[in-house]
Amino acid sequence: MRRHAAPRPAGPGFALIAVLWIVAALAVLVTSLLTISRGEMREAQLRLDSGRAVAIGDAAIQLAVLDWTRAQPPPDRLLRTHYTFDGVDIEVEIVPASGYIDLNNAPENLLQALFIHAAALAPAEALQLAQRIVDWRDSDEDPLPHGAEAGNYAAAGLGWRPRDDRFLVPEDLLQVLGIDFALFARIQPFITVWSSGGAGVNPMAAREPMLVVLSQGNGGEARRIAMARDAGDSAIDTTTLEQTFLRTGQVGNVLHVQASMPVDDGKRLAVRGRWVSLRADPDGTPWRTIRAEPVRFVMVEE
Repeated sequence: MRRHAAPRPAGPGFALIAVLWIVAALAVLVTSLLTISRGEMREAQLRLDSGRAVAIGDAAIQLAVLDWTRAQPPPDRLLRTHYTFDGVDIEVEIVPASGYIDLNNAPENLLQALFIHAAALAPAEALQLAQRIVDWRDSDEDPLPHGAEAGNYAAAGLGWRPRDDRFLVPEDLLQVLGIDFALFARIQPFITVWSSGGAGVNPMAAREPMLVVLSQGNGGEARRIAMARDAGDSAIDTTTLEQTFLRTGQVGNVLHVQASMPVDDGKRLAVRGRWVSLRADPDGTPWRTIRAEPVRFVMVEE
C-alpha cells in the first residue's frame, strides 16, 4: 500500500509574505478611510463657509440696498461700497440692470457685438446666434436670413421649439440653437432678463467688460470711461461708444447686488449675489428679491 507524504509545514518565508499582504491591505484600508475623512471634512468646511457667506453676504446686500434707496440725489451709476460684519470686510457692488444686455429687448447688432467681444466668436457666427435669439423671442414663424425657427430645431433633432415669446430667465438662452454651456458661461455676466425696459445699455451702469462690448472692443476707451465714472465725474464723453448700443436716462429700479468677502485667510473670495427689484413687495417690504444666486468661491490672484 502506497503511502502519501504528509504536507510540509509552511516555512517562515510564507508566513512573512502573509504578514506583508495583511499589512498592505490594512494600509490601503487606512488610506481609504483617511481619504474619506478628509473629503468629509472638506465638504463640511465648504458648507460652513457657504452658510457664513450667505448670512454675512445677505446682511451686506440688504444694507447696501437700503443705502441706495436713501441716497440723495438718487444714484445714477454703478456703485461699490464696503461694510464690516463680524470682523469681515465685505465689498458690495451694485450694478443696475440697465448696465446689462436685456435678452428680450436688445437689438440684433448689440447681440452680435456681445458674441464677438465677450465670447470671441467670428462675426458670421455671432450674427447667426444673434438672429437666432431674435427668432426665439419674436412672435412669427419666419426665420431671419441666418436665424432659426421651429423647422430648424426639428431638423437639428431637438425636442423643443422656439418659445416665440420672452426669455423668462437667462438660462433660457441654452435652448437657443447653437448655444451650449461653455458659450453661455462666457456671456452670462453680460446679460439679464430683468431690465426695466430699454433696448440698449446705460454706460454709467455698466461694468468695464460691458464697456468693451459697447466700444466694439476698444479696451482703452472702456477703461477711460470706467475710471471717470468710478471717480464720480458728472460729465463723461461716451461718444466713442457705439451710439446705437446705448440707453440713456435713469438707471432703473432693478439692481444686481453682489457681496464679496475673503475666506481661507484671503486666498479665496466668497461671492453672494442677488437680483433685487426696488418695487415694494405685496408683503409690505420696500423691495423684493427676484433671484438669489448660490455662493461661489473665486481664487484671489496674487
